[in-house]
Amino acid sequence: MSRSDGRMGRAVAAVLCGALCLGVFFRGQLGDGFTLLLGDRHDGVIALSILEHWYNVLRGIEPWDRTAYFVPVPATLGYNDGYLLFGLLHAAFRSLGADPFLSGELVNVATRAIGFAATLALARQVFGLGFGWALLAAALFTLSNNLFIRASHVQLFSVSFVPLLALLAHGALLGLWDGRRGALLGWGGGFCVLFAACLMTGFYMAWYSAFLGAALLLAWLLVAGGAARRHLAGALRAEAWPLAGLLALAVLVNLPFLALYLPKAAETGMHPWADVVRNAPEPLDMVNVGPENLLWGWLVRALNDALRPGFPAWSERMTGLPPLLLGTYAAALVWLARCPALPPIRLALLRALGLASLATWLLTIQVDGNTAWSLVYQYVPGAKAPRVVARYQLFLTPSVILLALAFLASRRWGRLPVALVAAVLLLEQLNGYAPRFLDRPLEAGRLAAVPPPPAACRAFYVSAARTESRFGEAVADPYNHNAEAMIVAAARHVPTVNGISTFNPPHWPDGIPDDPGYRAAVEAYAKAWGVTGLCALDLQRMEWSGPEDR
Repeated sequence: MSRSDGRMGRAVAAVLCGALCLGVFFRGQLGDGFTLLLGDRHDGVIALSILEHWYNVLRGIEPWDRTAYFVPVPATLGYNDGYLLFGLLHAAFRSLGADPFLSGELVNVATRAIGFAATLALARQVFGLGFGWALLAAALFTLSNNLFIRASHVQLFSVSFVPLLALLAHGALLGLWDGRRGALLGWGGGFCVLFAACLMTGFYMAWYSAFLGAALLLAWLLVAGGAARRHLAGALRAEAWPLAGLLALAVLVNLPFLALYLPKAAETGMHPWADVVRNAPEPLDMVNVGPENLLWGWLVRALNDALRPGFPAWSERMTGLPPLLLGTYAAALVWLARCPALPPIRLALLRALGLASLATWLLTIQVDGNTAWSLVYQYVPGAKAPRVVARYQLFLTPSVILLALAFLASRRWGRLPVALVAAVLLLEQLNGYAPRFLDRPLEAGRLAAVPPPPAACRAFYVSAARTESRFGEAVADPYNHNAEAMIVAAARHVPTVNGISTFNPPHWPDGIPDDPGYRAAVEAYAKAWGVTGLCALDLQRMEWSGPEDR
């Protein structure tokens, strides 16, 4: 077989494997024709309203930093993750004719495809894995059990961009190391732009990338040796001007993020420590793959019943990694500590990644409410923004997978043992629980049933919320009417004073339409922010009442 035929065969195998992995991850949606989607009519619809915002931005309907909800508060995008990269993908699918709900799910499919391709390239180019092992790494990451069971939070899909960030960073650092200025500038410039876009998409994964990156640098300086450190120092001096240019680019492309989020961080104070430590993982959560994991659900149930009875089965801390993968990662750390026969640059990188991933992971672990993460929270810039520290385990998943497979690939295996290990690694990613609680026909039908607003309507509030509950969602709850108002405002281009987010603006009317004081709270908000032409939308009868009727 010629070299070109071999490349073509590997490309076909990669495409087929990627398609199969996507089919397994989204098997429920494929089975019901994308009727039930990931998420719910609360958080899922909030995310969709922000995706729809970017579609409106690209069509010149809305300013980039101000959403159609919380009108007329400035820079309202800063109260939540920005979802920029998701929004750009969403705009493409919307332009092709997909409705908002289908488009949002196609964005999830697209990001998983990007993650598969980037992990395959990272495994081959940076970790030096053979094609088969690299394909397995990409498959494991795409099927990730922890993302599958936590997929109702769309911002977590931004972990798919982490391997791509790593590829760009590695290319830039290799260019610096070898004195190839063009490579340094090209790969480094790409990294700066993508990292800025990731910050505007999902803060968790972008900040975790910077956090692990800093720890990785410190670990590399520790393990690389004196000659390597001197070489790096010389390279930094030789490429000082290109590096200064990259720094200037990084500042420039992050100005929108800083201008949007720094004032909001000062306004809201970010998350209090009590909320953060409540969501830090305990040692058991390192293997908490959920009670419905295909291979290990029985173990999770048994451990929880024995060691922490009454622990909620579907806690936010359900982000652990399957035992075989975790055990192989532990074996990889021992293998790397023994200095295996690898090229010096690759060995230093793998040892540094092993040390940095383990050390930062242990920082997140709490025992009886005590955790070293309190130091990170107190002293590391930006650490007060991530509320669910357990999501760091989601972020570490590609690192764990790649280190584990680097170890497995270093062993001499027969075909049967390789096939058995690969099968178990894949099977333990499968879970019987999928958070698909967004009924697309129902929600799209309700959105279509909203009639055009009165001509004098300049903004609206919800005067009555729906009372039916499709999956047991709370209806006497601020999320119920606010989330639906957000998608109506974004999709029907009528701003609303309603809305609900990670943080909410001053004077926000925090009641529900049935509360006696709700109307007065809306009036107070409108007066404080100078809202005129305010009309009401009844989400039970799908009727408007205009300003003249109030």
